[in-house]
Amino acid sequence: MKARPQIYIMVSLLLFIGLGLTIYKCYVLGFMFTPGTETVWQVQARMQFEAEGGPAKVILTMNAPDKSIRPVFREKFFEDYECVFVNEDGVRKAVWTRDDAQGMQVIYFRADFYRLSPPVEQVPPTDENPQDVLEGPQRLAGEDILLRASETATSELALAINVLGMMDEERNDPYVKVLLEEVEYRTEYMGQVSKVIAMEGIHSRVVRGLRLQGKYTQRSITTFIQVFAEGKWVLLDPKALVEIPFSEVLLWPENTRGLLDVYGGSNSSVTFSVSSVKNSAGQLAVDAAQLSESKLGDFSIYSLPIEDQNTFKLLLLIPVGALVVVVLRNLVGIRTSGTFMPILIALTFMQTTLLLGLLLFLVVVGVGLVMRYYLSHLNLLLVPRIASVLVFVIIIFAAIGIASHKLGWHSGHAVMFFPMIILSWTIERRSVLWEEEGPHEVLIQGGGSLFTASLAYLVMISPNLEHLVFNFPELLLVLLAIIIMIGSYSGFRLLELGRFEPMTRSDE
Repeated sequence: MKARPQIYIMVSLLLFIGLGLTIYKCYVLGFMFTPGTETVWQVQARMQFEAEGGPAKVILTMNAPDKSIRPVFREKFFEDYECVFVNEDGVRKAVWTRDDAQGMQVIYFRADFYRLSPPVEQVPPTDENPQDVLEGPQRLAGEDILLRASETATSELALAINVLGMMDEERNDPYVKVLLEEVEYRTEYMGQVSKVIAMEGIHSRVVRGLRLQGKYTQRSITTFIQVFAEGKWVLLDPKALVEIPFSEVLLWPENTRGLLDVYGGSNSSVTFSVSSVKNSAGQLAVDAAQLSESKLGDFSIYSLPIEDQNTFKLLLLIPVGALVVVVLRNLVGIRTSGTFMPILIALTFMQTTLLLGLLLFLVVVGVGLVMRYYLSHLNLLLVPRIASVLVFVIIIFAAIGIASHKLGWHSGHAVMFFPMIILSWTIERRSVLWEEEGPHEVLIQGGGSLFTASLAYLVMISPNLEHLVFNFPELLLVLLAIIIMIGSYSGFRLLELGRFEPMTRSDE
């Protein structure tokens, strides 16, 4: 097979693997394309009951499935119980069992999660008209409440809020008393509110959920009402009479009745504690991948120690600098001193900042060239001459460091970040180039090297780029594919077009 078809196959394979793994990690494992932190909600359930001295079984109904929520990890803090997760009719439940339980029992369960995206929009109701089941005196009472609520309502949502306010259980309204005459539980009360709203042709439903706002202890599940108004579902707080964002509530399935079921015990209760913390988006994605037992998440760089992670953060940026060098040399036509010396200079600039790094580089190389010019008259051999230049470079480093310390200019200590061996070779090569090609070629290649290093530095310091290559190292395969494609290009470079521009003119 010829070389060009092989290049096409290799590039296609690299792009497919690199982009495929990146998309999988983003949309399946939850890795983020942008840097930053995410709010992690820590929800802890405290289940308490009085055991009867025999086998005990505790069942806790979990929150409703939500594609926008990514769990991080879960823990159970009661070693004497066995915990399993089961699904019953689409409802997920946690079940604790124990063969013998005596006296007061307390079980803690914690779920940590964060939202990958805004909550999924609720599907609109399918039937044209909500079902109206109020009859007799209750229907007449509902019509009176609707009549008064509609006097100041300007929309369906405002009407629903007015009905909620008028049907407050503490109001001594005779019509409200008729509607709540046989009501015992909170869900039944909200059901009556929903029926009154339905009489106006507005869809609504009763849901239960846990508020995710601030830090709360000893919280319980709250009953809310959802109203389909202005073409969307709106969640209303029946006490504050305001709309609540779905992102602030952890909803429970609608088809569940009991939240906590206890067998072999009595006087059971469950309360919740809610807290929020900030955590790295990348680390959260790794935790979520480990929870889902993804093998790809096990090989993440986040699994390394912190000091090794910091090293890889720098190493993974080197291919990005290499791409900049390849583009400028092979497509633009900029000449540099050495192929990858600009990358090493760019890495140094990341430690010293650009302007300070340029200044120190010019000082060290300038003084080194003067000393190298003197050594050329001594007719030394190659290795001793380069070793002498290295000694001179170290002396320059020490002089700059001591002088800057005495002058109170602590930025001068940044000269220690420059690679001494590379600078020694740079001084030697430029000195030889000066003797063979003249100072003009030295300025061209030296200026090209500094320009390439500066551009690579500006690209490599991007926090978004650093986040991408660190969280998606498979993108290096995409960089490799691009470099191979550029390597197969044999046409004119951008700076060469001016040389051949006269050939495009037509003879007059």
